[in-house]
Amino acid sequence: MINIPTLRTKRLTVQMKELSIMDAIALASIPPDMNEEATSFFLRATVGEVSGVVDVSQWTVQERTLATCHYMASTFDDGPNFALMNGECHYSDYLMGDQDYLGDQIDIGEIEGDKWVVRQLTGELSCAIERLRGEIAGFSNHAHWQFGLMAAQLVPNGDAGEGLTAGALDEFLLARMKVIASYPESVFTLLLARYQAALSELEHLLRLSFDGHGILVMPNKQEEGAAMRPARFPVSTCVTSLAKELGGKSEDAGT
Repeated sequence: MINIPTLRTKRLTVQMKELSIMDAIALASIPPDMNEEATSFFLRATVGEVSGVVDVSQWTVQERTLATCHYMASTFDDGPNFALMNGECHYSDYLMGDQDYLGDQIDIGEIEGDKWVVRQLTGELSCAIERLRGEIAGFSNHAHWQFGLMAAQLVPNGDAGEGLTAGALDEFLLARMKVIASYPESVFTLLLARYQAALSELEHLLRLSFDGHGILVMPNKQEEGAAMRPARFPVSTCVTSLAKELGGKSEDAGT
């Protein structure tokens, strides 16, 4: 059994445990394009004792990714500063260890008669965005994530949709995505600019971005002449080839 050191942040003290073979097989069966759902499953399977925010669905995406990387750093053969992209980058190129959680939300003022705040992105919200892909006709994958993230994090007039079941949350976010998509371009542009400015004030642990495939992690700095690229830390890399084989996944066959 692998011993995983305690993870400590401003909001969390977490003791993680090694994946069981049963959970590893189940994790291997989750489609690769469901990374947020896979991360939730992985955390539920590996997180033991928690002090602070107990519900992993209410952890921020940064906290979820940090816990995933903490597990990787404890279990990968190349150690705590494990390599990415065939050794071009390392975990330390992305971690912002001195920048922890600063607050729940940022006030961005009034736009078109509504008072807006930008809140942190939680696992619950990121999973909902992932589930809603394809629900709005004509949206590219990139547009889906842009509008999904805005619908999840932008809160008008205190209407945050808290305490909803997964299905109700999906409906809530989809309706808000459609509302934002209906704004005149000038209003949308102003809202987007204020949203993006607020994100920099909410940054902690890791710098997030996104593309058409979902959430990305950006380098913590750009060294002169360095070719630092956005990264993902998929939980599928924590699953052994044995578990994938037992789960009916053949890496050689690409299934």
